[in-house]
Amino acid sequence: MTTALLPLRPYQREAMDAVTDAWRRGLMRPAVVLPTGAGKTVVFAHLIAAWLELNPGWRAVVLAHRTELIEQAMSKLHDVAPHLRVGMVKAQRNDTLADVIVASVQTLRNEQRRKMLRNVGLIVIDECHHATAASYRAVLDYWPNALVVGFTATMTRSDDAALGDIWQDVVYMRTISEMINSDPPYLVRPRGIRVYVDTMDMSGVRMSKGDYRESDLGAAIEGSLAPEAIAQAIRKYSPDRQSLVFCPTVKSAMVVEDAIRLEGFTVGIVYGDMPADLRRATLDDFRAGRLQVLVNCMVLTEGTDLPMACTCVIARATTHVGLYIQMAGRVLRLFPGKDEALIIDVVGASQKHALLAPVELFGEEAKAKREKDDSELDEFEDEFQDPGAKGPAEKHADERVGPLSHSDVDLFHGSDSAWLRTYHGVWFLRAGERYIAIVPGARPGTYDVTAMHKTRQHTGRWIAEAIEDMSYAMAWAEGEVTRSEMATARKDRTWRARKPSKAQCTFGARLGLTLTPDMHAGEVEALITVRLASHRIDPGLAALTHA
Repeated sequence: MTTALLPLRPYQREAMDAVTDAWRRGLMRPAVVLPTGAGKTVVFAHLIAAWLELNPGWRAVVLAHRTELIEQAMSKLHDVAPHLRVGMVKAQRNDTLADVIVASVQTLRNEQRRKMLRNVGLIVIDECHHATAASYRAVLDYWPNALVVGFTATMTRSDDAALGDIWQDVVYMRTISEMINSDPPYLVRPRGIRVYVDTMDMSGVRMSKGDYRESDLGAAIEGSLAPEAIAQAIRKYSPDRQSLVFCPTVKSAMVVEDAIRLEGFTVGIVYGDMPADLRRATLDDFRAGRLQVLVNCMVLTEGTDLPMACTCVIARATTHVGLYIQMAGRVLRLFPGKDEALIIDVVGASQKHALLAPVELFGEEAKAKREKDDSELDEFEDEFQDPGAKGPAEKHADERVGPLSHSDVDLFHGSDSAWLRTYHGVWFLRAGERYIAIVPGARPGTYDVTAMHKTRQHTGRWIAEAIEDMSYAMAWAEGEVTRSEMATARKDRTWRARKPSKAQCTFGARLGLTLTPDMHAGEVEALITVRLASHRIDPGLAALTHA
């Protein structure tokens, strides 16, 4: 075999071996889950090349549902195995005699087109969470004895279709956090910001097919200051980096595009119905750096490789965790000079979903839900009459961006505790009447953990010092929380998902915070807590001395 131009990374080799081992064990339809940016196409290109070498005279078919995926697969196959003949079956293209045929599933749904393909022994399905659709089933049923393998970043669906009807097992999986924390890292670390738009009313957004209705979401954005807020957020947090913006409708995308242009950025737009050559030219302009911002309506969620993008603006609310991960994952790819990715959420998607992708083969939610005591909220509400707040506090410079307010979010939701960050960047927990904070240690690269009363001065004490890993520092802090303090320290408490109380809203207004109608009690509490904790923790740290 000709030497591949794109060699396998260690985990890609593991994925390939897992598939071949599954076939050897008799599994006809294994699946692989790898995050966006992990190189799924490279893996199945190597897999196809190796299989064809062992099975001369047979052909492989790659199924995809979008032009970008088809073109990407053909490019990687040429790079991995330039000696193979790679053809396309799509619309007017009909390269049926190639060794590897990259085909549109919409085209192969036609039985006459399928009959033209002979000696098909291997079928690869890209974005295989779509494979429960009738078009895919028709192809698989036509070649019942062919080996099949599926690749996806998100083995979930927004409907009730059972992926286990198609895929027998997920034989290899890597998560986003594993890819970020590996040595060397294969994805960049994301940072999340939740931006609140006080004029955007989500109360009228209806549901359709298990998700928010796109037309209603678009109307909510167009009828608010969200477009201007998005433009200002990019200006404040990502002025010198390239950004992707995800919108629910073409019209809302155009409105957002105009607002970003007025803010002084070079900006383009892509959407599904635009001419293919114009869409390709716009993407090329972004790749070449001629565009700073690319706004899209559900085009960039799958199959588009734009590693130079550092910032993702999510302006498309969704109940589907897979779609959220696809949007956020677009900016996690490695690129020279890129040390982090920024996720700016203007619709609250990060409050509902984490970047830890679930696997759902059987059409069921596997999340364990604990029974909660309904008295938690009543017990908690009394604390909003906080004696430490004496009238409206001075606004912090980082809190307001024109019509916005913002807070940092934990994109991985990896801890059960409600971690927040002060205006000066200190991570902390609110534990009843105390704040437990993680601060830089005296020795570079280490962390100290301290606790202090919310309002009483000179009450600080050190819990642990010189910890070399942030996760261990978090564990020290969480271990300090008592049972009675868990109502405020844990993020899974039921009161957080309810509507904010009148006491919360009144107190938030006294503090000068911007509250929007779609906020939950937990979101309002987070803004209030960050305001109060910043006035307590940030200046208080200077007064603390190590014992």
